[in-house]
Amino acid sequence: MNLFKRSRGLWVAGLLAIAASAVQPSAALAEPAPGVVRPGKFRVFARTLGAMVVNRVYLGLNSSKGHVGVDSLGSSTIGGGYWPRGTPDQYVFNSGLQVAGKIGGPASFPWSGATTGAFFFNARGDNEHGSEIEPVYNTQDPADVAAWPAAAKVPNELSDAQQLFNPLLRGRTNASQGDVWFLTWDGDPTLSGGRPHPLGVLVETRGLGWNFPAGNEDIVYFTFTFYNVSASDPAVYANVRPEIRDIVAQAGSDFQRRNEAAFGVSIPDEGYRLDSLFAAFGADMDVAASGANYCSVNLPFALGYCYEHTFGQETGWQFDPGTFGPPFFPGNGFVGVKYLRSPTGLSMFSNTTNGGTFPDPTGVRQLFRYLKGDVSSAAGDPVCTIPNSIEARLCALVQARADTRFFHRVREICAGIPGEYGAVVDAIVGARLSATFASFPLAIPAGSTAPVAQDLLVPGLGETATN
Repeated sequence: MNLFKRSRGLWVAGLLAIAASAVQPSAALAEPAPGVVRPGKFRVFARTLGAMVVNRVYLGLNSSKGHVGVDSLGSSTIGGGYWPRGTPDQYVFNSGLQVAGKIGGPASFPWSGATTGAFFFNARGDNEHGSEIEPVYNTQDPADVAAWPAAAKVPNELSDAQQLFNPLLRGRTNASQGDVWFLTWDGDPTLSGGRPHPLGVLVETRGLGWNFPAGNEDIVYFTFTFYNVSASDPAVYANVRPEIRDIVAQAGSDFQRRNEAAFGVSIPDEGYRLDSLFAAFGADMDVAASGANYCSVNLPFALGYCYEHTFGQETGWQFDPGTFGPPFFPGNGFVGVKYLRSPTGLSMFSNTTNGGTFPDPTGVRQLFRYLKGDVSSAAGDPVCTIPNSIEARLCALVQARADTRFFHRVREICAGIPGEYGAVVDAIVGARLSATFASFPLAIPAGSTAPVAQDLLVPGLGETATN
């Protein structure tokens, strides 16, 4: 099946597409933080919290943590992604990035060989390590546009290999009908719960959304760019594009100053390499009923997905005939995450659960083993359900109704050497069911009561997924 062939040009525009959305708060409901000053510009409300509302998707954002798909008012119990926007149809509870790796450097450096990382998103809800460098800017807010930083403009990378955007878009404030942008890092030494010390990674997040062509109104996109900011020497960052170079170099200086003071170490001015650096997108989707979800994967399409096991009509949900009319079934649908660009594609997929069969990782050392797919019973890890997990690119597939989450990861994200950076391209897609299914091309466990169907139709893409 080919869900994405016709939209390949649009997929390359961004990293993460999340087709989920719901009750749209007004712009005034976004929690304001104190204003910040930038050269020659002043923005009264610098928002830590915000939302993507450019099309039929509602997706909350939190730059202080690095979350995407989180309640935009900061609640820890309310979902963050709804689709169609303006309905209570929840598909995403929370989601975001996870990174882990091993620190290189000379043998005399105390951190050399250490395994550490960061939960920008932690499904357990504890020990998250992201903190804000730059708050959420949104091109739908005229005040944000007036104060738009040069660093936030559509990037024109120095290296052709790093280019993500069409030349006509580079240097503009927005690449889509509604861009958002913020910066988050893991370098705060006070956020060390569940890890020995920070890793030294800064993440640049850009969200994009369109209302055309047909079907694209049900998707939002993100690009995530990872920077190794372990060096204090500004010359190390010479290959970073000029518009963001000073911010990245300042983060490197701050990283060394704060962490040397906190941990009593001397970090090499030129920084250190991050070996076996794994980056994953983790998602707690909670489609309709959190305890009745399944999540699985289609490896050829690098597509992880979740659904509620009955595909019914959740109480209180709304199924507008304009969206769910024939040939679609008016019932709970799917939400999926697809990698669109990365150095290695989808290198590992696994379910985790809220307790139960394969519980969410505790601490970054266990996160590293999970992301690698090299779990250890001696270290207290659960056992992967798939043999030869590293070669299979699969660890645990939990075929039981549960509060199921998943992660899928890439490795070697081109941020291993100090001053290096690299982006991956991913997409989260929402899908309705065709009302005429006779078979289902993705894995549905026995006992599901999905409507009989033959095709999985991705909204508006004009493509039918079949065997």
